[in-house]
Amino acid sequence: MLIAISFIIVAAIIYDLLYLKSRKVAFSKRLVLALVLGIILGLILNQFFSASERMLFSDWVGILGGIYVKLLQMIAMPLVFVCVVLAFTKVEIKTNVAKLGATIVGNLIGFAGFAGIIGIITGYFANIDGSGFTISKTALSTANELRDSYVAGGENALSLPQKIIAIFPSNPFYDLTGQRPSATLGVVIFALFLGVAFLKIKDRKPEAAGFFKQMMDSIYEIIMSVVRLFLSFAPYAVFTIMTTTVVNNDFSAVWKLAKFFVACYVAMAIVFAIQILIIALCGISPARYIKRAFSVLSFAFITASSAGSMAMNLEMQEDLNIPKGISSLSASFATSMGMCGCAGLYPGIIIAIVAQTQGINPLSPQFLLYAGFIIAMTSFGIAGTGGGGSVATIISLSALGLPVGLVGVFIAIEPLVDMGRTVVNLNGGVVASAVTCKVSGIDLSEKNSESIATENN
Repeated sequence: MLIAISFIIVAAIIYDLLYLKSRKVAFSKRLVLALVLGIILGLILNQFFSASERMLFSDWVGILGGIYVKLLQMIAMPLVFVCVVLAFTKVEIKTNVAKLGATIVGNLIGFAGFAGIIGIITGYFANIDGSGFTISKTALSTANELRDSYVAGGENALSLPQKIIAIFPSNPFYDLTGQRPSATLGVVIFALFLGVAFLKIKDRKPEAAGFFKQMMDSIYEIIMSVVRLFLSFAPYAVFTIMTTTVVNNDFSAVWKLAKFFVACYVAMAIVFAIQILIIALCGISPARYIKRAFSVLSFAFITASSAGSMAMNLEMQEDLNIPKGISSLSASFATSMGMCGCAGLYPGIIIAIVAQTQGINPLSPQFLLYAGFIIAMTSFGIAGTGGGGSVATIISLSALGLPVGLVGVFIAIEPLVDMGRTVVNLNGGVVASAVTCKVSGIDLSEKNSESIATENN
């Protein structure tokens, strides 16, 4: 009976959201309302549902959100491919593409190391006694399995040269399916070579180059039309995703690890504030950025999926006057390397906790700088493995000669932490775009954005 009532409530809320759309209520307002309603309904049902009812409810209500995320992931690879090629065909992108790529990658990796240092400092002042945690056999086994798999000698372990080789695609069409861990980077590299080839024939064979440019422009418009169609369903998907997420989480585990949970979000807030400051220094005011980015950051938080948020991310960066070539490179790289949330601040916090159990002062300049360097290199290295926060943490701990068992304890609440980490990861890509624009002399100020809009009209 309770399940039936809950389904009726879900249907009624979706109907109300559709009604608000028909009344021309702003998209961002409907998205926020869907988020809030999802949290409220999820909290209520979490208290009344049994384990079997939670599973049944999530299986059926989660269909809409699950399909929505998959649709966005489906379009992500073609979108990245086309946008990177357009970086070469659009006349407004005159900067050396190799320089753009190097600036973006360097920014992502460098900021990941910086975020790691912020994480270490936060973890130290959080005063979490790592020796006070009881590491179960299951948690220890999980951490050791990850270590054995991803650290030297494991089946997923690759040396740095091997990781670099793994990034390059042997079959770009296979990479367009997203099956390889570094598929996104493989698609970017394939698109880069096509772009270079376009530049080589642009003057020698203008007819062929012109046809290719028109074809890519048409494909881009069609793909973006598909993206906008998908995004129109965002409020309903956000509502169902948020509801099922809250219903399914064991909040008792969060309370047990509350201090660590809070430390993670404090570190994320600090890093996010620094990111906003950097974006402001590059010409985009905080108010303007938050207004444009709120929808995509909210979606990234709810879905914990950088790839799923990519389409919204690219549209948002375009609204901020960031050229397509730069935004597509930074957004795609940010899903695979230099992830300042997953591979930066999260490992930093755990490193600080573990180091103190070994009698090491994590704030000593020598350890702090070395750990920051290790975290930065790890954030680049996981591009060839497809690893997430736990993998990046275990690799960093192993490189520093620290025990990895404590990582298994925190896996229990990692899904909730990962929501915030995804926001910081996505924002890191925007920072890379903004800094690259600044270095390239591209004006991102609102005044310039308005003047471009006037010219286009």
